[in-house]
Amino acid sequence: MAQQSQESVVSVLVTDTTGVSFAEIRAGELHRLHAVPGEMRKAVGTTRRAVRHRRGLTLLSRVPERKVPVLNGPGDASAALPAPELPRQRNEVTVSGVTAGGTVLAFGDWNTDRLSPDLYALPWGADAWQHIEVPEDFALAHLAGSDGDIAHVVGGVGRAPAVLLADRRPALFAVDTARGTVTELPLPVAGPARRRWDRWRLSGIDPAVGKFEDAAYHDDVLVASASYGEYFEYEVLHAVDRARGTWSTVQLRNGECARAQYVDARRTAYTVTSFGNLWISQAGGPWQRTPLRKRLAEVTGVSTRGFAAGPAAFVDGRLLIDADGAVVACEPDGTRPRVLHWYDEDTDILAFVEPPAGTVGAA
Repeated sequence: MAQQSQESVVSVLVTDTTGVSFAEIRAGELHRLHAVPGEMRKAVGTTRRAVRHRRGLTLLSRVPERKVPVLNGPGDASAALPAPELPRQRNEVTVSGVTAGGTVLAFGDWNTDRLSPDLYALPWGADAWQHIEVPEDFALAHLAGSDGDIAHVVGGVGRAPAVLLADRRPALFAVDTARGTVTELPLPVAGPARRRWDRWRLSGIDPAVGKFEDAAYHDDVLVASASYGEYFEYEVLHAVDRARGTWSTVQLRNGECARAQYVDARRTAYTVTSFGNLWISQAGGPWQRTPLRKRLAEVTGVSTRGFAAGPAAFVDGRLLIDADGAVVACEPDGTRPRVLHWYDEDTDILAFVEPPAGTVGAA
C-alpha cells in the first residue's frame, strides 16, 4: 500500500461516537478541532456539505427544531451559528448551494402552480432572507457556479405544473441576487449528442428531456448529472460548452451516481462517481473514462469488485475521495493517487470542506 503523504492540510467533517467534528488531516493524522452543532447523519435524500468561501464557512447541517439546515461561521467552524429562519415555511428548507461570496440560495414551500418552490437568497451577514420571484415554467435545482451577484443554477424548463421528466428540458439559469431576477441562459440548439454505443443501452432514456441536477459551471463550460428511469436508478452525465456549441453525454451504470463535479481553468469537465470511476470531457467533447477505480483499488488494497466510493471533492487543484477506509488524494485526472489517512471503523467521513461550485483554484 502507498505511504501516507506529508501534504498540505485537508479539512473534513467527520462523525463518530462523540458526534460531528470539524477536523484536519495533517501528516497522515486526523485532528478533531471543533464540534459541529446539528444533525449530520447520512440518510436518503439528504445532502451534507461544508463550503469554504471568501467570507467564511457554510455548513449544511440539520439543526433540531429549525427548518433551515444552514450554519454560518469562520473558516475553522469554531463558532458556527444557525442561519435565520425563512418566513412562513411549513416544511424543511432545501438548500441549492453557496456562492463564492457566501450567499446561500434555498428553496421554501412548493406552489402547485409552479415547477419550482419559492426561491430565497441569504447574503453573508444578512439577518433576513430575500425572496426571488421565479417564472412559473422554470424548475430550479442546484447551484453550479457564481460570478459576483450572479448565481448560475441548473434545472429544467417545462409547462407548469409539469410532473413528468418528458415534459421538461434541461436548462441553465442566471439568478441575479441583487436585482432579484431569474433568467434562462441559452444552451446549444443542436442539443446533446451521445456515443453510438450509448444509444442502444437504454433507448428509453433521452438526455434532451428532463432536468439537470448536481452541476459545476465555469467559463461557459457546464458539467451536470441527470436522473432517469422508473426509480431514477440511471444517471446521465452532461458536458456542455456554450461557447463552442458542443454537448456530450454518457450514461452511467445502474445505481451509479455522480459524487463530485468540476471544471478546470482549461475548460475540462470532470465527474467522479460512487463506483470510483472518473469521467473527463474536454470543452463539451466526448466523455472518456479513466482507470481511477483500478488505481484506488491498488493503493488501498481493496478489490475492484463491489468497490464503492464515499464523499469526494475537487479542492486546491486535486481530487479528494473517501475510498473504503482511506482518504485518497490524486491529480484531477486521477493520476498519482496517494493515501493521506487511514481511519478506523468507528469514524465516518461525512464531507470534505470544498470550495463553492464552479470555483477554480484554492477554496
